[in-house]
Amino acid sequence: MRQVRASMGTLGVLGLELVQMDTPPTTAYLQIYTDKRCRANCLFCAQASGSSAGLTHIARGMYIPADLDAVVSRLKVAYERGYLGRACIQTALYDAWWDDTVYLIERIREVSGIPLSLSVFPLGDERYRELSKSGVNELVIPLDACTQELFDKIKGKSAGGPYSWEGHLDGIKRGARIFRNAGTHLIIGLGETDEDAVKIIDELHGYKVNTALFAYTYIPGAQLEPENNKDSIRHYRTVQLARYLIEEGVASYLDMQFLDGTLCDFGISRDAILRIIEEGRAFQTSGCHGCNRPMANETFSKIYNFPRKPNDEEIASIKRDLGLD
Repeated sequence: MRQVRASMGTLGVLGLELVQMDTPPTTAYLQIYTDKRCRANCLFCAQASGSSAGLTHIARGMYIPADLDAVVSRLKVAYERGYLGRACIQTALYDAWWDDTVYLIERIREVSGIPLSLSVFPLGDERYRELSKSGVNELVIPLDACTQELFDKIKGKSAGGPYSWEGHLDGIKRGARIFRNAGTHLIIGLGETDEDAVKIIDELHGYKVNTALFAYTYIPGAQLEPENNKDSIRHYRTVQLARYLIEEGVASYLDMQFLDGTLCDFGISRDAILRIIEEGRAFQTSGCHGCNRPMANETFSKIYNFPRKPNDEEIASIKRDLGLD
């Protein structure tokens, strides 16, 4: 493997591309390189087997093929100088994926002790242990959907994919027993309710699994059309806030109240909610330690996950989104 895919923001921080950035990434976002489509068929993914979108996209982010030697050597320097605090490796399902993943990890580890995250589908415990010994310190297994029905529709059997809800949950739970830091991704905006999202976040938190939130971003050529839902930003902000309360141990799913799937009571006082909104952390990017993922599924006019502390104008916008202005 002579190449690796890297996000444009990552290449900018590494000095391999000239990129104008409002907020630079604090994590290097990489993907093992193949010129073939992934054998899985996740309907939201540009790289899926049935997609006609370009292979360079992961959500809104563009992952450009780059010289492996150059990326690895500059990654070392960027970490030593404090520009980057972590590297995150994305996988894809193809014949040589395991060998390519292990090789990339080894190449990075030869020159740098930068913390490593790996985003991968469920594996056996032996491979989890091998990854841990090789230097991966955070494991991510994206669940993506909030319910079994949605999972089957977008990445399981109904989508012509190789995955199952039960297999992913099992893989996540086993990974959390082997890795001190384990996480998953949920894509919000696939048809789930507030309650669907909050319930699975709370369940995974019980297994010490961190949930990172993404807003669904349609890429032309992908197989899943976006929903035209005027309630989408309220829904996203509600799930963000509920996730924060759960992760911080402030409230749980059982403390909250729902009406026809819509969250109507967070289980804490209005004053406490307003204090949390003012502080802003609940609406910053969720994920591995040091991940800020700027513009991964945002535009400048609609930011779902803030890559830094929201400013006063943005805090006011969040309050409006939640109907608390």
